[in-house]
Amino acid sequence: MKLSRWLLIFLSVLLLLFVSVILLRQPILDFVINKAKDKFNERYHAKLNVGDAGFMGFRDVYVSDVSLVPESGDTLFQLKSLKARISISKLLRLHVGFRELIVDSATLSLVKRDSVDNYMVFLKRKKDDSDTTDVNSSVGLNERFSSIYEKINDIFNEQITVRKFKASYRNDKAEEMVSIPELFFDGKIFQSSVITSSVEGVNLWLVNGNADAKNGTYDFSVRRTRGNAFALPFVDLVDGFKVCFDSAQVHFAADISEDDIPLKGKFEMSNLLVNHWRISPNDVVIPKMVFDLNGGVNSDSIYTSTGTVFHLNTLPIKIDAAYAKSPEKKVKLNLAFSTLNAQELFDALPNGMFNTFTGFQAKGELEYHLNFSIPIAHPHDLVFDSKLQSKHFSIVHYGNENFGKINAPFSFLAMDGDRPVRSFLVGDGNPSFTALADISPYLQNCVLTSEDPSFFNHAGFVEESFRESIATNFQKGRFVRGGSTLSMQLVKNVFLSRNKTISRKLEEALIVWLIEQNRIVTKERMFEVYLNIIEWGPNVYGIGEASKFYFEKYPSQLTLAESIYLSSIIPHPKYFRYSFDETGNLKPYMANFYKLVSGRLVKREKIAQIEADSLIPNVKLSGAALNFILPVDTVPVDSLELQEIEQLQIQE
Repeated sequence: MKLSRWLLIFLSVLLLLFVSVILLRQPILDFVINKAKDKFNERYHAKLNVGDAGFMGFRDVYVSDVSLVPESGDTLFQLKSLKARISISKLLRLHVGFRELIVDSATLSLVKRDSVDNYMVFLKRKKDDSDTTDVNSSVGLNERFSSIYEKINDIFNEQITVRKFKASYRNDKAEEMVSIPELFFDGKIFQSSVITSSVEGVNLWLVNGNADAKNGTYDFSVRRTRGNAFALPFVDLVDGFKVCFDSAQVHFAADISEDDIPLKGKFEMSNLLVNHWRISPNDVVIPKMVFDLNGGVNSDSIYTSTGTVFHLNTLPIKIDAAYAKSPEKKVKLNLAFSTLNAQELFDALPNGMFNTFTGFQAKGELEYHLNFSIPIAHPHDLVFDSKLQSKHFSIVHYGNENFGKINAPFSFLAMDGDRPVRSFLVGDGNPSFTALADISPYLQNCVLTSEDPSFFNHAGFVEESFRESIATNFQKGRFVRGGSTLSMQLVKNVFLSRNKTISRKLEEALIVWLIEQNRIVTKERMFEVYLNIIEWGPNVYGIGEASKFYFEKYPSQLTLAESIYLSSIIPHPKYFRYSFDETGNLKPYMANFYKLVSGRLVKREKIAQIEADSLIPNVKLSGAALNFILPVDTVPVDSLELQEIEQLQIQE
């Protein structure tokens, strides 16, 4: 009897709540809309307009003639009508959701005129005193992922129809747009057509997919059916990026019922084209790429596991990556590939990134391993181990560049950034060319000591320098230190452009590996060429010209003090005059550099201690360089620039 009585009371209360909701639903809806209007007005200084809103039948709600107008005056959002059927099952789980959603004629218009726009105010997050969210809270990564994925599953558990949706961006120069004439999703099958319009042209896309929200499994495909490889809209807003592709397929699945959430996926893309000034000056095209994901998310980390492979064209690259938040935040990335056909690597290189390898042919076996990890709070404790190993490897045919050409006299084009300066012969026939045996040992040892002490012992790379560079640049949040060896500097000057791009650095590393591992050029010849082509001053190239320009000497006659000075200006040869005062003497800060280099020379047993002790940190200019040393009040020098130069000179 008691159980029946409590059940009757419960049903009565439930009925009362149900009747109350039915009777009060319109006032509740009006209250929510007015609350939203007040929030947009107070927080964003924007006016939210709603023409009409109400209910049709028991579960259907509608809203019409909606607009959002910021203070700038350009309407950000417009909606003709929205109809939704409330999901009872979601309400019972205390979730606000719908069973069916119909959107008709919606427009999102981003407008920027000069420095005024109608959207940034909504992107800037304002601090709320009541917001006490701790980004370092104890909430597990799996819980955060589950929360997000559950919301996605809720969306794809609805029937969705969209007609005439358009998102556009307009500034004083151009307008870009994404338009969806129609989109249908019946809870399982997804179909849509999409029109994209950028400054390059118009494309038509078909999007198809299947969604199984119950099992958390999704399959989607995107295919361009009309138009050429025009840039996707809006992407170029991110620092001038250009991205386009022919087709893409995505399969993804996650089981959020597990504490250690398994992640499975496959992502394919054909003819991906990317252009960005940091990547390459040319369009980078990858005909085919496939990423097979096998990983997971637990409370402390997101990771990949065995079976995660990235296929770059036909080359499979195994990936072992992870982000861990405890016991300390750390990022790990291990890459590996192995091929019995070396040509497979060179055929897989993306077009537009390795232009010197166009037509390159090789045979043999190759194996590569990268082991990298970095603690976020202690970047100098990073691990970096990169090795490309070969077996029975040989070059069958050079591509656009013959990397062995520097063994004989060759023509060198000196560049100042992207501007050609002049060309000259490197070798016999050039009166300024100086053989290594005719260059002062002081100069040779000073350059090696300051630029690359282990040049004659390493195989083109010094991993410790890479580690220090990565750690320093990561810590500073910008590029402040390079890790180039003398071999890499030589390759950059002879075979590549001077642009600071990812493609150039990768191409540089591969050329260095080929030259060093295959002994295409001896170390002595590489050093000889290096000393005869690098810039030493204004239109001064090679040690032969430099010795005359500064000291009216032959390179064989250079003293220890003169050699240390010449080695000091290699990083910034155009600023050589800032090292002198108005009387033509070296400034006091140069004494630190002299002490540093001479000390290292003693440790390397290149000079005696007595020679270092008697060294005077000064030189006397006697060549044409003397004409560049002017009274200090006639030389406009930026103090911050000079301070940076001095810091580079004394940096160990």
